[in-house]
Amino acid sequence: MITLTRDPEKCSRESHDLIIVGGGIYGIMLSYEAARRGLRSLLLERNDFSGATSLNHLRTVHGGFRYLQTLDLPRFKESVGERKWFIKYFPQYVDPMPCLMPLYGKGIYRAPILWAGLLLNDVLSFSRNFSINSGKHLPNGKIISRQRTLELFPGVDTVGLKNSAVWYDANIQEYQRVMIEVVKSAAAAGASVLNYVDVTGLLKTKDNAACVAGVRAVDRETGREYEFKAPVVINAAGPWSRDIAKTFDRDHEPLFKKRLLLWNVLFNREALSPYALGLMPEKGKGHTYFFHPWKKRLLVGTGEITVQKSDTETTVPPEEIEKFLNNINKMAPGLNLAESDIQHVYSGILPAKDNGKLANREVIFDHSSHGGPNGLFSISGVKFTTSRLVADKTLGRIFPKREKRPHGELLKRDGKQPVTFGYDWEPTGPEELNVLKEIVDNESVVHLGDLIFRRTSLGDHPGRALRVLPGLRPLFDWENRKWEEEVKLLEDRLVKG
Repeated sequence: MITLTRDPEKCSRESHDLIIVGGGIYGIMLSYEAARRGLRSLLLERNDFSGATSLNHLRTVHGGFRYLQTLDLPRFKESVGERKWFIKYFPQYVDPMPCLMPLYGKGIYRAPILWAGLLLNDVLSFSRNFSINSGKHLPNGKIISRQRTLELFPGVDTVGLKNSAVWYDANIQEYQRVMIEVVKSAAAAGASVLNYVDVTGLLKTKDNAACVAGVRAVDRETGREYEFKAPVVINAAGPWSRDIAKTFDRDHEPLFKKRLLLWNVLFNREALSPYALGLMPEKGKGHTYFFHPWKKRLLVGTGEITVQKSDTETTVPPEEIEKFLNNINKMAPGLNLAESDIQHVYSGILPAKDNGKLANREVIFDHSSHGGPNGLFSISGVKFTTSRLVADKTLGRIFPKREKRPHGELLKRDGKQPVTFGYDWEPTGPEELNVLKEIVDNESVVHLGDLIFRRTSLGDHPGRALRVLPGLRPLFDWENRKWEEEVKLLEDRLVKG
């Protein structure tokens, strides 16, 4: 069994090949790719792993079909390849997902044009099923009739409906488990990972102030200060990457030119269809929303606006929620969603271009090539699906001669059943509690919220999470006062949604 051991003191006495600042999906994948190369990495995260933006995506592994609209073939091929990676190495958590877009004969969203796009998608992704278990294959896309559309999506707006386009992507049911399993695979191969450690400064060598020697940091649980040693430091702090770059060396605007707030909303309603639905308020133009049937529930995304950096930047303004609801009700007549139907709002910050649109590509910045310290790098990513590939590119630049172990060697399954939770799942006996106990004991669970939000999907159903809390008390070897404080913090968050 792989155990994540949180031991800052031990890590401070060891030397590492590189230090990664930031434990979101990009930092996690850097740790994994470093392990593939036989490098000893240390991952430092000021809160818990896979939080912030990484936790709040739409549970979709996009293959890049949308990039064909602009003929961005490089991004398309990258997305197809990385979607395949997730399906191949995490088949217990990642499944094919059929997607349906109703067509109303307007603009480019007409059957002949979409048929050509679907054909091109299938041809260019011809290898998508190679070496994949047959049960996880992604079928070819197709155009289906109006009648078949009504069967699959009874609530479709029928005014002007001609037919529909169907294609296949992938979805992650237990997305928290995928991220923590990558962390554990990296740790099993030699990586060290520490949550709740806040990096405060950059260390440089005594004989050459132009070279990186490591970082200074504070253990947020004990208040103790540490120095961690490594000749390479990679800043992968996501929305805070520009701040870290400036603290360590200099501001680099392309890391985060503008800040784009994106959000997805889980409603206390059943999914409208077993297919993910791509819908537009204007039936053929404007922003496309996806209605994801996550665990047979209604999860809709993605809304977006540019925001200014602040402590409240991830709070979606009430007027934007109102617009979001109005658009959903316009796209699905009869749904009549209200704010009271909102179960959870998932929000996060991604980098935007000058025009306020989501950035196209990742940024990998070598500070030494701009007069900064040798061994300092900053990265900023855009897409969950291609996070591993960006990590691979980054380490390929820094350590070009290191051989990589096959993925199958690091991502071997231990024969245990995958940890999954139905939307209404509740522990009813010792066996179910033992599953959670193993997580608490072996996955660096420091706070109650780590278990509820970032090791399991229990927190995605706030009502269920509140119900099961009393039964989780035996899992934690805490004094009563500590338990009560943790419960209060968790209840406040669950009630706010």
